[in-house]
Amino acid sequence: MLLCDQYLHEYFLIDPTINDFFLKDEWTKKNKRGIQPNIYSEKYYNDSLKLNKKYFKILKEKKDKGNLNYYDKILLHDIQHDIHMEEGYEIYMYMPINLMENILMDYVSECAGNGNYIFETKGQYNDFLKRLKSLDGITDTIIEKMTNGINAKVTLHKRNVTEMINTIQEVLKEKSFTHTKKIKIKKDLWDQAVLKHLVNNLMKFLDFLMNEYYQHSQDNFGLESYKGGKKAYENILQNQTFKECSAEMIHQLGVKELKELNEEKKRLEKVLKVDNINEYVKNTKSFYYDNKKEIIDDLKKIRKRLQKEIFPKYFHGEITNKELYDIKSAPVEMSQNTAYYMPGDLKMKVKGTFYLNTFKPETVNKHELLTLSLHEGIPGHHYEINYHSQGDFPDYFKLSGYDSYSEGWGLYSETLFNYKDDIEYYFKIEYDIHRTLRLIIDTGIHHYGWDYEKCFSLMRKNLSYSDDHINKELLRYIDLPGQALTYKVGEKTLMYLRYHFLQKGHSVQDFHKLILDVGPCPLDILVEYFLDNGLI
Repeated sequence: MLLCDQYLHEYFLIDPTINDFFLKDEWTKKNKRGIQPNIYSEKYYNDSLKLNKKYFKILKEKKDKGNLNYYDKILLHDIQHDIHMEEGYEIYMYMPINLMENILMDYVSECAGNGNYIFETKGQYNDFLKRLKSLDGITDTIIEKMTNGINAKVTLHKRNVTEMINTIQEVLKEKSFTHTKKIKIKKDLWDQAVLKHLVNNLMKFLDFLMNEYYQHSQDNFGLESYKGGKKAYENILQNQTFKECSAEMIHQLGVKELKELNEEKKRLEKVLKVDNINEYVKNTKSFYYDNKKEIIDDLKKIRKRLQKEIFPKYFHGEITNKELYDIKSAPVEMSQNTAYYMPGDLKMKVKGTFYLNTFKPETVNKHELLTLSLHEGIPGHHYEINYHSQGDFPDYFKLSGYDSYSEGWGLYSETLFNYKDDIEYYFKIEYDIHRTLRLIIDTGIHHYGWDYEKCFSLMRKNLSYSDDHINKELLRYIDLPGQALTYKVGEKTLMYLRYHFLQKGHSVQDFHKLILDVGPCPLDILVEYFLDNGLI
């Protein structure tokens, strides 16, 4: 067994919930399906750190002897970063959850049947109820750590706390946790458990946010506003992109790309003979939907269109109907997202699903669905993740996520279409501008200390998005430092590798197969692979 998979097997003993994805028989037999570890507890933290240090020592010895294989290099990269973040920064100990990453919201989706947990047998329902009981201790730990943050003056940004409060209130109002499947145990037993361990904890946490935490939440935001935060951001940035990168380099790349993309948008204005293409698209009512059903129906048509048009041209082989993704409206607890992809499990009992925010159909443009489908569906996230989860890859890499690889591939996939419709092409440019602005704004927030108004104004000037949409985007960047950089840096890396690979006489189909066969991995290691093997 590869060392990375040995590591994963030991990590399973710390967090058995990873078997929701793998569905391994040997893990299922260990009867740990009802365990939800308190991932915010000192025990979980210490167990994870101990495991990481154990494997760091093993990998260091292999490296000193020159015995690291390709997968060892990636595992070492991951462990070094995890240990550095665990030992080097207290910031995240005071902010265990945020708007984007909140286990209570995850359980809202799971209870509804929109998560990764498989509900088929009576035993699976009973095991899930055991997990629900763990939310009592988890909620107490979250509140304890956030209270410590109040005392240490390390708290979440006020706007993000407000949005967390609004989201929880909406979930409680809409009862978004209501189970959508036929319950295999007594309904009263299920309802009582959900009320006691999920709803009551949501209410408890909501009360804490409103009556204790909000008044202490920060007006400032960004990692640079916390002690040691600027250094933490530098480490995150380099882990997400390249070791040689600095915030200034990323920022200037964004400035350069933004200028070029805005020039392309100006060119399209001349083609369409309009003075302001943003206003034209925003104010043409026929471009927008009347109801959710029309949106889902059109997404299904686009899925079929991509299946027929993309794969024969850019990939070896075909993608069958069985391999396609599901399409659903996003649930209330995920309403802060425009669109996202949720992978299925390893045995395909639950298919990968493309979720779109359809709460306000009148704000969804008919012409933007193509670009979103390329990114989230095929050949974007769904195709890439399925390729790896169903292929002959180590288990460790079927679970691990490398945003610059995955989101870079998603953005790159948006280029694999011959846009003949001018408004569809407009949205291709618009989403490209969006990802480029992320380079400028993410570094602006977490390195340069930009205020909210400066970030908002820059997005408002360059995008046709509503104020609410821009606000949600900024709250996301505040909560997830460095993640917003991964799209554009990943895409630029893939474009660079493809150019030089094709210059050597190879085909684009071979390039795509190679990228998928080498990854998922950090960008440093991806480029190193191409160089070491004389591929560029």
